[in-house]
Amino acid sequence: MLSLFVMDVSGSTKFDNTAAISHTLVHLTEEIEQWTKDVSFKYINFRMGDELFFVSDSLSATLFTSFYIKLLWPYKSQPIKFGIAASNEEIPTGNLEHWNAPIIKQARRNLTQIKQSDITDFHLTIEEQDVTVINNVLYPYLTEIVHNHSEMQQQVLLLSYVYDQQKEIAQVLGKSLSTISEHLKRSHKKQLMLIEAALTQLDDNNQNTLYIQNTFKEYALC
Repeated sequence: MLSLFVMDVSGSTKFDNTAAISHTLVHLTEEIEQWTKDVSFKYINFRMGDELFFVSDSLSATLFTSFYIKLLWPYKSQPIKFGIAASNEEIPTGNLEHWNAPIIKQARRNLTQIKQSDITDFHLTIEEQDVTVINNVLYPYLTEIVHNHSEMQQQVLLLSYVYDQQKEIAQVLGKSLSTISEHLKRSHKKQLMLIEAALTQLDDNNQNTLYIQNTFKEYALC
């Protein structure tokens, strides 16, 4: 199954940080190449100043790449939004810069649908599959969780994907174990794990591991 997302930065020109946002997006394209190194077909491109385009033959890779970008995005006042689409189209060949297909138009329609939303930052369509609950419940809940993260909660959450033990995070940050435990709880890590489990169930061929640890550590400690 072919899947893709179009990601847009809300209010990218609202503050005097367009260069910083562009730098972050360029850096993310390089990092995502490493995350998805085991995905047999994928293409990622930073377009039009504030837009990221990702396509792959792995629905789980597309879903989780958008999920992980959302978790680490550093510009809280300029949230990112995702139009995501999946269909049974053939893998494109040739120059993808000039590729045009119905799935791209669908992803852009999905993005347009939620560009002005203050409830959700994601909209997904999967050909011949009902994902109403994902769009109306799961993604709004994910959006609310991430929007409410404090800087410290986001930092601890990202490091929880890097280190197996909370005591390791405490040592890295020079904080008490109780402080780490409290911030991890307030980051809703357990709820995020349930969301991950639900997204996993959307792809029967979920066989790809995304290598996010180095990136998460970099963003948490920068």
